[in-house]
Amino acid sequence: MADPLTRALQPPATGHRPPASVPDDAVRLLRQAPLATLLCHWVGAAPLALALLLFRNQVTRPRVPASTVAESACVLAVLLLWMNCWRSVFAGRLRRQLSGAADSPWTPHRLYRLITAQAWFGATKLYVLPLSGLILFTAADTVAFYRIAAVLADRGELDPWQLRSRSRQIAASSKRENWTVLPILLFLQLLVAINFTLVLAALPQLFRIVTGIETDFSRSGMNFVTNPLFPFLVLAVSWLALDPFVQAVYCVGCFRAESAETGEDVRAGLRRIRSQSRASHSRDLSLDRKGAVALAAALLFLIALPVRAAVSGGAAVSPQQLDQAIKQTVQAHEYDWRLPGDRAASSKNESWIVDATDRAMASLQRGGRSLRKALGGFFKWLLRQFGGAPEPAAGAAPVTALHLSIYLLIGLLMAAGLWLAWQKRRAHRAKAAPDRAPAVAVPLDKEDLTPDRLPEEQWLEMAARCLNEQNFRLALRAFYLANLAWLGRTQWVTIHAGKTNREYELELSRKARTFPEARGLFAANMIAFERAWYGLHAVAAEDVDAFRGRVQHMKGTLLPPNEAAA
Repeated sequence: MADPLTRALQPPATGHRPPASVPDDAVRLLRQAPLATLLCHWVGAAPLALALLLFRNQVTRPRVPASTVAESACVLAVLLLWMNCWRSVFAGRLRRQLSGAADSPWTPHRLYRLITAQAWFGATKLYVLPLSGLILFTAADTVAFYRIAAVLADRGELDPWQLRSRSRQIAASSKRENWTVLPILLFLQLLVAINFTLVLAALPQLFRIVTGIETDFSRSGMNFVTNPLFPFLVLAVSWLALDPFVQAVYCVGCFRAESAETGEDVRAGLRRIRSQSRASHSRDLSLDRKGAVALAAALLFLIALPVRAAVSGGAAVSPQQLDQAIKQTVQAHEYDWRLPGDRAASSKNESWIVDATDRAMASLQRGGRSLRKALGGFFKWLLRQFGGAPEPAAGAAPVTALHLSIYLLIGLLMAAGLWLAWQKRRAHRAKAAPDRAPAVAVPLDKEDLTPDRLPEEQWLEMAARCLNEQNFRLALRAFYLANLAWLGRTQWVTIHAGKTNREYELELSRKARTFPEARGLFAANMIAFERAWYGLHAVAAEDVDAFRGRVQHMKGTLLPPNEAAA
């Protein structure tokens, strides 16, 4: 049998799986993923999160040189590229886990394409994602685009332009799924942040209770929570915890979208049937457990080192060592605020990166001021050409009225706008009401003919044409279909291709209980039609006239359903 995860990801026989089931499939995917796959994500994300915390702590300190900030920013850019590449590797491993395909070997060409693609997409999403959040109606598709690009970039078979086109195609094919998944992920992110806030707030007391050691950290109390770095710590930890699940969600969505085009889910099931066995699965599971035990042991060893140093740190310190420690502490960056400023020396020590950035920002500011000045001069000139009032002098009262030419221009613009709106509405009505097809376009002798194919007026036109041709049998059917079309338009019955005449009669009897005469008239017409159409009885002109009389009597008897209910 196929793997349970593969069966869960395959669409059911009646259609595609609902979009809300994607997070459930992502949870199953992560539970079956080996530890090495999860470490691929954390190896890339943990250094970036730690570097962001250090960078935030560094830029908030006083008297930090601009060159130091620029160097730290360059390090952050490199770590962002590092994180994007490892996230793509993580997503690629999940994608291959879904499809059951083997990993292709890493070559310099594949590595080069991965780095170039992630450098491009990682740089653009820093600007595109905030803009899409402001626009709002493109947010879900934009997030899906970048997440799907991370899934496809690991293959190495697409260049950045092909990767962009393919990611846009897959993201556009699952708009409903994108908008269903994004609110769920945002809500989960909020829950995870709240939980980590509570856990980290209680961490000092938990450390004291578990270890029995009283330190500055355990005595911090509310100072630890009110520290300005605490919210950033919560965001970093919650992002590290939830981001693998977020990427797994979009990996499952990408797999579904590709499977709808290529049948990859079927091939994945066949691969699992051929290649997987219970022995190999248990062996991989045991290896993962050994790796988890080794990782836990290493973490416990790293945690025990500072505890051991704190316990064994009770040795006596000589006065010389204490003076040396005080001098080193005073020379730290935290105490730079007490030293006098030296702008000339700091400007000489600035690196070329800071100088180039300052020059670029100054050029942009000068360009913006020049453009603003030019636009202001142009509008002033335009106002003078239309005879606008001059600007008031300094200290004078503001101008309270516009020139007559300005009002005329506003009126012309409004008239042009109204004319364009009227033309658009007229074209829309012409498009919404196409030319009526001639009645002969629908053959009356078709067995699968339904009353909703044509309005009542066209059925009556076809009946009149059949009467002129002395074809009373087809005329009777046209009158019967016109009667059903009228009952459907007035909402006494619901037209459906699968209903029989008897079902229409029962529905009318149920809705028109207070009109027994109308029910009897419809029943008589139904019997006359079935005798002529199915019983092949001869139909004369008198039969058609009697049928039409019963229809007219029925229309005069039945009231609209809303008036009848009142």
